[in-house]
Amino acid sequence: MRVDLLIRNIGELVTFKEGPLRRVDKDSAGIIHNAAVAVKDSKIVWIGSDSDADRYEASLIINAEGRIVTPGLIDTHTHLIFAGDRSHELWMKLEGRTYSEILEAGGGIYYTVEETRKAPLEDLVGDALRVLDKMLDHGTTVVEVKTGYGLLYEHEAKLIDAILELKKRAQQTVIGTLLAHVIPREYKEKRSEYVDCFTRRLVPLAAEKKLEFVDVFCDKGAFTVEETKKIISWGIRNGLKTRLHSDELANIGCSRLALEYEIYSIDHLEYLPESIIPGLAMTRTVATLLPTSMLSVFADKKPPVKQLRKNGVYLGVATDYNPNNMNPILQTTLDLAVYLLGLTPLEALAAATVNAAWSLDLYPDHGTIREGAYADILIWDYEKLSQLSYIWGYDRLLTVITKGNIIRNAL
Repeated sequence: MRVDLLIRNIGELVTFKEGPLRRVDKDSAGIIHNAAVAVKDSKIVWIGSDSDADRYEASLIINAEGRIVTPGLIDTHTHLIFAGDRSHELWMKLEGRTYSEILEAGGGIYYTVEETRKAPLEDLVGDALRVLDKMLDHGTTVVEVKTGYGLLYEHEAKLIDAILELKKRAQQTVIGTLLAHVIPREYKEKRSEYVDCFTRRLVPLAAEKKLEFVDVFCDKGAFTVEETKKIISWGIRNGLKTRLHSDELANIGCSRLALEYEIYSIDHLEYLPESIIPGLAMTRTVATLLPTSMLSVFADKKPPVKQLRKNGVYLGVATDYNPNNMNPILQTTLDLAVYLLGLTPLEALAAATVNAAWSLDLYPDHGTIREGAYADILIWDYEKLSQLSYIWGYDRLLTVITKGNIIRNAL
């Protein structure tokens, strides 16, 4: 059989072919030693022992030289489309200024909203594409992208159009999410009117434009539980799948919605109550951790990772790239999930591949190395799996492949 690409001499191939995974170890990771992978027409057509690979003729053969091979990384939480520079806020935070004080000084999310509203569509798309290229170069082969810095209908509609452009023009897979971020200043005294506008106008527009998800920032100072229920109910009614920002600033009951609705992911979770964790383990919900986001806001509270692991809740990890957390590199985020939150390196890898794909409803097409999946494949400069996150702090990839296309290759 002739194929487009054959990767041979793989030391350890991490397949995650039996996902998603509630518990991650070497047995559940589906590791194949001395392996090979064949790719044709953007998809994986065979995996197996390198000794059996001679049956394939390939247009291109890559010798992995005994290195580690994994699925491509999947970033399930980004605020990629925005304008404006908030670098000065880092200095304000270091001086001890609170977020409320930064808002009062004209900074924070509303500054980004003002700048994003003024920015032309093509500028927003061009900036986002440059970040997507950087993400891909560092191994992120699927990226979720949210709206949320327009707030008003006409500006959110522009961000929806920006996502559609990214879907067309990005090299990797882009998943679109309509985000109910905060109440606009224009509706400060008319909250219910804004929620009605969001549900009855923006939600149907996002569904019509074929975005995949609706997300709500359900937390102290953002949307209430009842407002969130209304938004996600309308989202489901219109065929959108649901995600939540939850329990980042306080526990106001948002994460409990995952016990009532089919929520694909709840993200942040610094104030997640341990009492609902056994219930979460009975759902399809992924608990997505955002360690670089925690660092960027100098958070002193961490999600209850040990309890989530003990109960078998699906774990995810994402960057939360946004103007207050300008790290687009998921490799870095995985390392911090290990050193800051206590995930094992293999748990962190699963959280950003197979479980991340599950949270975006993409498994088994993405997040795994198995026959029929898209050929999103990474070759790491590791000689053994135990070096994952042990060697860290720089780009460790030798080869990046997305949908069978070689983005870069140093072998």
